[in-house]
Amino acid sequence: MHISINLFIFAYSIINLLNFTIMGYKGGDLGSDFKSWFRKEKKRITDILVSKGCTDIQLDYGFYYFSGFFTSASGQIYYISSMDWRYFRNDDYLIRTAKHYKDYTGGSNGFVKPERLAYMNIK
Repeated sequence: MHISINLFIFAYSIINLLNFTIMGYKGGDLGSDFKSWFRKEKKRITDILVSKGCTDIQLDYGFYYFSGFFTSASGQIYYISSMDWRYFRNDDYLIRTAKHYKDYTGGSNGFVKPERLAYMNIK
């Protein structure tokens, strides 16, 4: 059975939104391999964004994914999110513009490979 990519993205976004809003999630049920990967990936992404002049970088993890917001040098706010790390470890990150740091629906979806984030034109 094939699920269209748009349906998958919609479902994934709803799951992320629900997981993201769980206050006080500490990740006690997450594997240490994921937590280690997240710490390294958060540092890598933060270093890339800082080098591009971005500020107010807020990244956190949910149940085997991460998401968050940052502000570009021009003042544009962006939302970034990974897929479920257990199944889509090397898949694209979702990135889109946002109006504020609670805007989970924002602008049009864009996707970038993790290794290409450094080359992305963030305005």
